[in-house]
Amino acid sequence: MIFDILGGEKAKFIVLEGKYKDLDNEIPLQFNPTTYTVEQNNEFAEKKLMGVNGTVNQFTGSKKSDLTLELMFDSTSSGKDVRDLIEPLHKIVDIDNTLHAPPPCKFVWEKFSYDGIVSSFKKEFTFFLSNGRPARVKISITLKPYVKVDDATKNLNPQSSDITKQRVLTEGDTLFNMAYREYKDPAMWRKIAAKNGIEDPLNIAYGKVLLLPSNEDEKGRS
Repeated sequence: MIFDILGGEKAKFIVLEGKYKDLDNEIPLQFNPTTYTVEQNNEFAEKKLMGVNGTVNQFTGSKKSDLTLELMFDSTSSGKDVRDLIEPLHKIVDIDNTLHAPPPCKFVWEKFSYDGIVSSFKKEFTFFLSNGRPARVKISITLKPYVKVDDATKNLNPQSSDITKQRVLTEGDTLFNMAYREYKDPAMWRKIAAKNGIEDPLNIAYGKVLLLPSNEDEKGRS
């Protein structure tokens, strides 16, 4: 779905966790987005049936939607560097050293809100002053959904023994994201690291096969 909405209350980001949670945690935007995109995918698994040629697609569930925002910042009237205007966004884009991942944040625009973690941040500079200083930039930013641990685990054992025991670390992934994805608990990155003998969670080769802790692992430690 694509929504094109102009005017109204100024949109902003709010940092939900990490070192900026209780200090300077609001990031107002210079201009409201002209568009935002919410994408939702239904997932299917191919199944082969005995005695039947070909395969059938079996619905396995819905994947929570990502949010993509198109933003603009402009400093032509002041003659300043537009990069100074977008610097606050790096609070939600850069890795927070207390979380070892970008912090979860909330995008708020009037009645619409979305909790997510930045997965993509693209800058396109479109206008420059005579001294070469960039004065206008278009930004495309994508957030993946984030659910608070308490909400996600109300009716779910986050260390269910039926969780697949192996995962491959792909390019752009982190232990923080894997822990949230697999256990709905980002703090579980420490137990994944411990099980795999990882000392530096930011220095893991892509393609590495990781073992995931299960209920049986936790019982063995008790």
